This record gives sequence, C-alpha cells and structure tokens, in this order.
Amino acid sequence: MRIIRAGLTAFFLTLFAANLYAQASFERAETNVGTIGLSITNYGTIGKPDVRNNPEGGFSMRYPSDSQIEHLFEAGIWIGALYNNSQLRVSTSSITTSGGYSRGGAGFEFTADNIILRRSSNPDDEFFSAQSVGEQDIITEFSDRRRDIQGTPISGHDTPLYADVRMESYNWGFPFTENFSILKYEITNNSDQYAGAATWDSVFVGMYADLVVRDITTNETGGAFFNKNGIGYLDSLYTTYAFDAGSPAGEPAINTYGAITLIGAEYRDQFYHPKNADYLQQQGLNVPQVGPSYWLFSAGTGVFDAPSNDIDRFTRMAEQFPIDSTNAQGETYREALRTDGQDAAGNYISFLSMGPFPVVEPGETITVYFVYSAARKPEEFQGTIQSIKEIDTEDSRAILTQTINSANRVFQGEDVNDNGVLDPGEDTDGDGQLTRYLFPTPPDNPKVRIQLEEGKASIYWDRTAEFSVDRVSGEMDFEGYRIYSSQLGDGQGVDPKLIREFDKPANQIAFDTGFEEVELDDPVTFEDDTTEYWYRYELDGLLSGWQYEISVTAFDGGSETFDIGSLESSTSSNSVRIFPGTPVNENFGSNAKEYKVGVYPNPYRIKAAWDGSNEDTRKLYFYNLPARAEVRVYTVAGDIVAELEHNSATYNGDISWFNNFSDDPRVMAGGEHAWDLQSDANQILSTGLYLFSVKDLDSGEVQTGKLLIIK
Repeated sequence: MRIIRAGLTAFFLTLFAANLYAQASFERAETNVGTIGLSITNYGTIGKPDVRNNPEGGFSMRYPSDSQIEHLFEAGIWIGALYNNSQLRVSTSSITTSGGYSRGGAGFEFTADNIILRRSSNPDDEFFSAQSVGEQDIITEFSDRRRDIQGTPISGHDTPLYADVRMESYNWGFPFTENFSILKYEITNNSDQYAGAATWDSVFVGMYADLVVRDITTNETGGAFFNKNGIGYLDSLYTTYAFDAGSPAGEPAINTYGAITLIGAEYRDQFYHPKNADYLQQQGLNVPQVGPSYWLFSAGTGVFDAPSNDIDRFTRMAEQFPIDSTNAQGETYREALRTDGQDAAGNYISFLSMGPFPVVEPGETITVYFVYSAARKPEEFQGTIQSIKEIDTEDSRAILTQTINSANRVFQGEDVNDNGVLDPGEDTDGDGQLTRYLFPTPPDNPKVRIQLEEGKASIYWDRTAEFSVDRVSGEMDFEGYRIYSSQLGDGQGVDPKLIREFDKPANQIAFDTGFEEVELDDPVTFEDDTTEYWYRYELDGLLSGWQYEISVTAFDGGSETFDIGSLESSTSSNSVRIFPGTPVNENFGSNAKEYKVGVYPNPYRIKAAWDGSNEDTRKLYFYNLPARAEVRVYTVAGDIVAELEHNSATYNGDISWFNNFSDDPRVMAGGEHAWDLQSDANQILSTGLYLFSVKDLDSGEVQTGKLLIIK
C-alpha cells in the first residue's frame, strides 16, 4: 500500500508540476547590459504599454536607458499559414488596441509555457552559463494552443495553429553592440501533439509594432502623445523605423530613432533571406520576400485601413505594401509616412514580415531573427526646434545605419560573406561549423573608484583590462585607456566627451603616450574596497552641485582577422555620476569663516540652472555639513517646515531630482545635502525669508543661517 501511495503521490506531483508549467503566469523582463532597455514578456509581447503613465515602473524600449525617451508602445509576433490545406489561420501576440495587453483580450493569443529564463556569459553574473550567447540572454517560451488563461477565455481565439515558440534575446554591452537586441524566434508546428497532425503551407512570420518615439516627461497625453511620429523603411537593410517628427518646440528631448530589422531566417538547414537569393536559387529553393506594411492606429482608410480578421492579417503579410505608390494628394505613401507626424497625424502602426516558407510539417521548426535597435541622430541633428526634429535624411540616419550594420555583423559571426554557409577560410574558431555571434571583443572595463574633493575628482582604476583575453584571437591585446567626462548638465542623456588618452609607448598604435603620468608607484586600496588601484587621474575645475558623468574605458589594437579597427569597452559599463562639493566638515565647531555651513544658490530664484521643469524637481544644497547632521528649516515665526537627516556615509540623493535626472552609482560630496524646497508635508515653499539650523549629531554643536526664496 505504501508503494502504491508513493507512486500516486509522484504521479500527482508530476501532474501538478506539468499543470503549473502549462499555466505559467504573465512575467516581464528587461534588457539592461547595454544602453537600450527593452521589455520582454513570456506571453509573446514586447514593450510596456503603460510606460507613458507609469515611467518609473520599467522600460518599454528606452534609449538611452538613463534618459526618458521611449520608442515603443507594444509589439509582438504574428504567424500565418494555410492550415491543413483548408483554412487560413493567423495567430497574433499583439494587435492594435488602446490599452495594450489584457488577460483574455482579443488578439493576444499566446500564453506562457514557462517562466522567463536568463543566462549570461559573464562568470561573475548570477545567471552565468557556458551555453549563453550574449552577456545577457532572456529566454521565453509561449504557445497559441490554449483557448483560455486559467479559466479566462481568450476572445475570438478559436483557430490556433498549435505553434510553440521559443524566443531568445541576445544582448551585449560593448560600444558597437550596446544599443540593439537580437531576438531569435524558433517556431515549431506541434499540431500533432495537440490536435492531430496538420501541415502549414505558405507560412509567413511578421512583427507587429506600435513604434512611438517620445520623451515620456511631456505633458501631452492620449492621442497627442502618439501622433508625432515620422515613419520610414530602409529597403536594403530590411528595416522599419520611427522618430519624433513633431513634438512641441522646446520640449526637452534627445533626437533618436527606434527600429526593427529582419536580419535572417533558417528553413530546412538553409539560411533563408532575400540577401541570400543567389545561393537559394542554386539550391532550387524559392527566394522569400521581406517587406513592411503600415496602417493607422484608428480611422485609417485604403492602404492604411487596419486589418481586423485573419484574412486581412494574412494579406498584410503576404502582399507587398505599395510604399512608393502615389496617394490622392500626389505624394508617395513613403513620404506621407515620413511627414504626417509633423502635423500630428503620424499615429501609424509598423509591420515587418517574411515569407513564404513553402511548407512546415508537423514537428518541424523554422527560425526567424529580428533586431530591435535605437540610435541617436548625429550631433548636428540634435536640438529642440521642431524643424530639426523632423529631419530624416541619409545623414541623420548615419548612426542608425551603423547600428544595424553592426547587428548584422554580430549575427553573421564567421559568415563573412553572409550566405549562411561556412566557406573556406571562414572557420575562425576551427570547429568545422558555422558559428554566429563570434566577433572580436574589446578589453574588459577597468574597475573605477572616484574620490571627491571640493572642485576636484581623483579617478582611480585597476589593471583588469590588461589581462583580458580576446575571444577570437585568444590574445591579451590591450592597448590603452581613455577617460571621459560629461559637460555640466542635468543628466538627461548625458554624452561623455573624451578628455585624456593613455596607451602603450613605442608600438605605433594610437598616440604612444605611455602611462607615466597616471601610473602609481604602488597600488592603493580603500577601507571599504580591497581592489588594488594602479592608476590615478585628477580632474579639477569642477563646479559644486553640478552633475558630471565619469568613465574609464580600455581599448585594443584591432583585429586583422575580422578587418576591424581598435575596439573600445563601453563608456556606460563603469560610468559614475559625481556631484562635487565641500567634503565632510571636520571643524564644525570652529569660528573660521571657511567652516561655516551655508546654502546655495542663495537667494534661490526660480528656477535654478540645474532644476527640472516642475516643482518636484527643484534642488538646492546645504554645504559644509559634518559627517552626521540634523538640518532644520524654519519660517521667520519659528515654525519648522522641513527636517533633513544627513549621513555622509550613506547619503546618495533622496529627492525627485535624482530619480529623474541621475542614475546609480553616484558619488556625493560628503559635506553637502540636497533639498527640494518642499516641506515635510510635501507643500511647496512660497517666496520669503527662511531660517535654518544645522546640528552636529556627534558633538551636539549647532550653526544657523538664512535662506531667501524668490519665485
């Protein structure tokens, strides 16, 4: 009896686990190793549709990830086919709807098969795996086979393809990889497991996307937020893209592009893509088509009418969009897509599809690769004037084009001529197989520590980069270091500038400067940090209270094998935000003027140069504070309006300004503390004279002062 019970228990535990696996809950993950933050779910959707109303809740497709510029409402894969030679069926993971994903909502026809899995090629990462492709892999599995979600029917989902999908997102933080994510979709016809074997004929795979490029701090909401887009298509790169073409002049923003590229597919052991046409024809295979389609979010007509059923959706995938045809106004649809956002009429959905895959038998898998990317416009196309924002030319797309080419190059790996075949001379790693995602890497980022003094930052770094090994050549090819610092600014989309470079002498690479100016005779360590720092550079002339972003990169001598010049580690990987100012006041009880506490700017005039655009993002500083202090602000009548607790060992910015305009890690001057001019009851202080006191919590001594606010 005990044996029978044990067997039944094991059976029910297995059944319970299988049921959990079949009913995985909705889960979301974000890419975060580079400068693009892309949201991915295990229900097949991409993006975070509530990001406009909940920007602090996570990224949708944010770039730069430390800015407030989003590039996507929601996206998802579509799969269409003639099912069992009798019925056109299309399964969609996202469609045009104002609220985005909703449980059981029509058009959201995929459900999770598993929790989100993670891998990393970084040995120090908690998800380190020898099977990892990138520095961060995000893996999801979902299917269209279910008609309900834990009892909630999926509206209108009556004709599944019984497609099981495994999606893997590959991400790296190197400078030439940090602003894109490669998405690999393995799509399997599993009809034989769930509903009786059925062949898929004339199969198309598409990516639906509501690309929208806007600064989410704008005051515009609803349709006014989404209708400013310019849309375009790069024919030779198989890329659909969007940009902010019409946001109000003066609106703070970085001018960027958001894009989706279809870079390849695999079908019956062949690389399947139009750029491989000659090879496919030699093998007697058809050449697939890749192309875009577009429709208005609402109220579209003619070619811009939104598809509303499976036949319409399949037609969108199978027929070429007449992008260069002329409309009734005498302009091409391509031109209308590009310019309508200037007049607040650019709320277009972007769609990119590929096919046909002639036949997919039960149990057979096809694989399709997409790239999500974002890029700045070059410096000459930056600015808040609308006439600058709306520019879309080959020159304004230069960095976007470079980004897409980099993604293709990373994807190709050993396949230098991009034909999907390992040709003679291409087997760089010598394993006899075509290896993708094999590319030279820059040296590892050095570890950086910054010590602040008033007006000066001492930048320390270690020798980690000098012992890193290139994954292709197997050599330690370190060449030198570069130091970057941003200009004065509030931190929105900070773009650090190169200020110094040091490299190996006498090898005719770079400037041959040597390291004598920055190399220490002996390494230094710190009380809370056992890292040995071998280099120090002093950056002076810094202004108190302002934010600077500092980083140290390492670069190599390039790769002859891949015909690539010098590669440099990322400026974002070890970047630190610093706020220069007075150090901890160890002479608080002194009568000397230089040790007196104070506040700046004083008087405070709305608004200070570093302030944000609203009352919550004001900022002033108390300075010359002791290590542990209590700061109180009073009205002239003696009423306490605000109390601040300062601890130099832990203080890292505790007001909204830092949440909106800065990022971790931060290094703060130990003797300064920022205040947002709000009372403890969250009331905005009005114009007037205020008193303040600072109490040293260790000695009990008190200093006082006055503060004038002018609005």
